[in-house]
Amino acid sequence: MVALKNLRLVKPHKVDCRFLMCPYCQLQRCQVIQTGGLLVCQCPDCGAIPVDEVDRQAWTLDVDVLIRKLRVSLDISMQQATVAITTNMWQIGIHQRHPVILARSLDLVLQKPSLLGRVRNGATPWLLTPKPLRDQEDDPLAGAGFWLPLEERFALYGGQIRFIAPGTAPEVMPHDTTEAVNGPFSADFRWVHLGIDQPVIALTPAQAEVFRVLWQLGGQGLEGHMVMSRAELSSAKPIDVFKVQSQNKNKPEYEDPLRAYKTLVSVTRAGIYAMHCAAQKSH
Repeated sequence: MVALKNLRLVKPHKVDCRFLMCPYCQLQRCQVIQTGGLLVCQCPDCGAIPVDEVDRQAWTLDVDVLIRKLRVSLDISMQQATVAITTNMWQIGIHQRHPVILARSLDLVLQKPSLLGRVRNGATPWLLTPKPLRDQEDDPLAGAGFWLPLEERFALYGGQIRFIAPGTAPEVMPHDTTEAVNGPFSADFRWVHLGIDQPVIALTPAQAEVFRVLWQLGGQGLEGHMVMSRAELSSAKPIDVFKVQSQNKNKPEYEDPLRAYKTLVSVTRAGIYAMHCAAQKSH
């Protein structure tokens, strides 16, 4: 749950606190009463069990965030729109010419196979769903689509959702390239850590190059156009590659790199840019 909260894949959800799962056995849904100023769960098996604040918390999946992160993991262009096919089923884009469909359950599609027909464009749709608890045959869609169970084809890795391509063993994961090696940055500067309790932030190649140049300066300042020249970028100022366009407002994958830039980079009125945390590399 901690990993899901760090990835913002779940959000707080209001529940009816008059009935809760027993905090002790987690088997019975029981009535909650107030006695002596405390909330108590009346479990028929465990008796009166005090209810803590954490027992009253509930979480629900944030589908919008999940879709955005799945699109990033599949390199789906942001120009491609997400389209709702029906309740709890979405076309989230095109990957390698295959329409990519996300559904809350496999049964939803098995009960209404015509839903896949709405997105066929000559290529076999890819269907992403959680894996049912029951045993499931390898090709439940009988050729109408290619099923990718979320638990097997995607992994929480490096603060992001990673796509495990078909034919790749799910348990084989690459070396963790997100590890902080250069101060808060990974070895290739594509990842930055702002704190232990914060998720690692993914950077674009251009953003990584700006940070690389500033890190190599060892805390010394340099004019903005010189920073961009050393990074071999055409923009005039370092901030240009971190700006968030209006359609990407409030999206963490765009806002977080800008937050990292504002946290780590200082600029004077004379237009001198520096990253003071880089001074440690020379010590």
